[in-house]
Amino acid sequence: MKVAVLLAGVADPRHPLTLRSSRPPEIRRDNPLVFSPFDEAALELALKIRDGRRDTAITAIVAGGAESDALVRKAAAHRLDSVARLESEALAIWDVGATAHGLAEALRGLATRPDLVLIGREFGDFDDGALAPCLAAALGWPLFDLAQFARWEGDELILVRDGRSAEERLGLRPPWVASVTNDRRNRLRHPLMKNVMEARRRGFDVLTVAPVVPSATLKAVAPARERTRREPCRFLTGSVENQVAELAAYLQPWRALR
Repeated sequence: MKVAVLLAGVADPRHPLTLRSSRPPEIRRDNPLVFSPFDEAALELALKIRDGRRDTAITAIVAGGAESDALVRKAAAHRLDSVARLESEALAIWDVGATAHGLAEALRGLATRPDLVLIGREFGDFDDGALAPCLAAALGWPLFDLAQFARWEGDELILVRDGRSAEERLGLRPPWVASVTNDRRNRLRHPLMKNVMEARRRGFDVLTVAPVVPSATLKAVAPARERTRREPCRFLTGSVENQVAELAAYLQPWRALR
């Protein structure tokens, strides 16, 4: 099986976010980057698939500029078959649909088409979970959303997630896309030190895609305005009946707005 893992660094939460520019690429360059828990989960899921079948080949593609080179090598330290960095300048990263088409173009440009594409459910800073479905649509492939674990049953790969009342398992014929959420079963393992040292010396390809025409133009990026409450916050106390009555009295004036 051939697995492609799409990764993107996020601002390191251990450091204050710096905004010296209104351009997303420059904001990324101004702040240290790390893999998010969802990126790490997607990479670990690929490694688990390879643990079950040694003939599995893994390609990692890290979206970003030169500031993401360290992340490329961090992924390479897990002895992947190939690693590459995808220049993100042309992706219009504020537009999920445009970004999905750019990622799909990069995947189509690989020398070997992957059977499975793994992507964190919050790829980069897309915390709305919309990128994976848009990517699947752009490729015309089926989607398995919120995968937590993977295992082989004979020659069939089974992806697993927790449903509302039971564990959901699905095996699909390739190719397909799977978004991955973090779970205790897919915490990223630590690479061996010799592999870390080898990754520091390893070269990698830099991929480019044609500039994507976004459906919306990004005007500026700025810190969020601090909002103040017009009314003090308070907790409801007393019996459930008293709390319901107090809440109903508070909401009563809103009925006139209907």
